[in-house]
Amino acid sequence: MTATLTDGEPTTLPADLRDLLAVHGLGELPVRFAAPSATRVDTGGWLRGGQVWAAVVGARFVLVAGGARPSLIQLPVTALSRGVYNHVTGELGFPPVPSGSAIPPVRLDPLVARTILAFATISTPGSVSHA
Repeated sequence: MTATLTDGEPTTLPADLRDLLAVHGLGELPVRFAAPSATRVDTGGWLRGGQVWAAVVGARFVLVAGGARPSLIQLPVTALSRGVYNHVTGELGFPPVPSGSAIPPVRLDPLVARTILAFATISTPGSVSHA
């Protein structure tokens, strides 16, 4: 699936990021949703970090950025039920998990964040939190 951002342009996951998903065993799963964020992380570039993409791949929520040292964080899509979108900062954040690594907040357009959080309610009953 492609995301339609606020300017109406459809967005698909770039080929280098699809290749990275394949390396991590997610290549055969359908990309149900993908959208770029305004967040950048250090991926080994000289001048600036790699752009983080938020995607729902199969039954996984994925944060992925390409570069010399690519970054990939994957969680069950049910983890989105813990997600909190802060309308003031424009970030989708996750509370700390005692037994896992921290998930960095991701700056997203409000409509994109709403669409991503909707996958939590599709997969599991419950409510999605908005700050």
